[in-house]
Amino acid sequence: MEWVSEISVGVIFVDYHSQMENPRFADIADLSDAEIRNIQTRIPDLPIELERHGAIVLTEGLTEIKTPLELDGFYFAFRVVIGNTTFKRSFFLNNAQFAANLEVYNCIFKHRLNATAAIFGPSTEFYECRFIEGASFNFTKIEWSSFSKAIFKMTANFHASIFNGSNTFEDAIFKGKADFSNATVDGRINFDKATFCDGASFDDARPDPSAAPLSFNATEFCKHPPSFFGRKMHENTDWTGVKLPNAGRKTAQCECLQENDKRADDTVQMADKPMDPKVQAAQSRDLLEDDKRAYEQLRIKCGALGKVEDEHMFFRREMELTGRLSPWYTRATYWLYHLVSDYGHSYWGPMAGMVGVWYFWSLFYALHFMARDQLHLCMDRVELLLSAMGLSFANIFAVFGFYRRFPSDLLADPTFVTVLLTVSETLLGFVFLFFLGLGLRTRFRLR
Repeated sequence: MEWVSEISVGVIFVDYHSQMENPRFADIADLSDAEIRNIQTRIPDLPIELERHGAIVLTEGLTEIKTPLELDGFYFAFRVVIGNTTFKRSFFLNNAQFAANLEVYNCIFKHRLNATAAIFGPSTEFYECRFIEGASFNFTKIEWSSFSKAIFKMTANFHASIFNGSNTFEDAIFKGKADFSNATVDGRINFDKATFCDGASFDDARPDPSAAPLSFNATEFCKHPPSFFGRKMHENTDWTGVKLPNAGRKTAQCECLQENDKRADDTVQMADKPMDPKVQAAQSRDLLEDDKRAYEQLRIKCGALGKVEDEHMFFRREMELTGRLSPWYTRATYWLYHLVSDYGHSYWGPMAGMVGVWYFWSLFYALHFMARDQLHLCMDRVELLLSAMGLSFANIFAVFGFYRRFPSDLLADPTFVTVLLTVSETLLGFVFLFFLGLGLRTRFRLR
């Protein structure tokens, strides 16, 4: 039996005198105190006395553990506490089971933490922990968890994990890729104020995936948008204040790559020195195409749920990438589309544009007619300027027939310049009016 073969080390984590009623321990013989103490000393980095106040305090009195801890398949019967410790070698918890809570805080894992297929108890906490060489929680079962303020320097793997109850990654920083693909969420996951410096996958390739509420309130995606291919989006998914990558940047300008983490010691700071953005390679066209497809999926899913603001937010990012990936001779149209109306989302932009056109074209008209010595029209300079302003207004709103409300004497003898000014202003006025209507329609949900 596997449990019997592992009893020589596993005894340090459970009180066998109080576990004999557990069926998993039915074939394990009771050990004397002398035998237990002899087994405990075989792992020199661990303390002799592990249990305190009903909890297994794994690192009591320790600040460093220099040897690998291979605890694969272990059963932890009591609450486990690990705090303020640096693990300089790998920590293995594959297929381990925690019957009670696991509390890990202010720990630094310089090498990998492998907890593949582990089963965690009612509460699991990795608070302010740093994972330098990545962490694997693939195929794990988690009832309730908190990874608040955790930092994953390399890949964070949660592939096919099962999240029950409430789980939070609030203020967590993912410097490498974050893999939550095929994860089952029966409760809720909160990513509020988290930072994803690289890609984040929430894809789901299962035939009938379920939708679960995810919160990305004030979450920052620095390099790539989140990937939601195949995953259903829950109607309670929160995208409030989310920060998405800027398509105009050629390098990732993630703030988390610039920070110096005060929670780490000097050795870890040297190993975790941020990369200079100037030496980062520009994203390839294939990666930009993938990002565009990711935005497209997010737009479609938000549109199906009637989440208009979120749908248009992802639409704007999709348009940014579409413009960047377009041939050079069409990029100007996307740039103007963004400049004038923020891709149809803003109505203040078109209004400001119409005010600007009205102001400058009024000056152009006044200067033009003064240069032609049109003061013989029984107008002084003030009257001419007012008439030019009225003419400019009528040209902008020509579709409404405002020409009838302003004197037409200025156009009695039009020149080529006069025609050019009036035609260009009418066209610009129509464009700004169109985007004004589009912005009002989008912002006020007019269908």
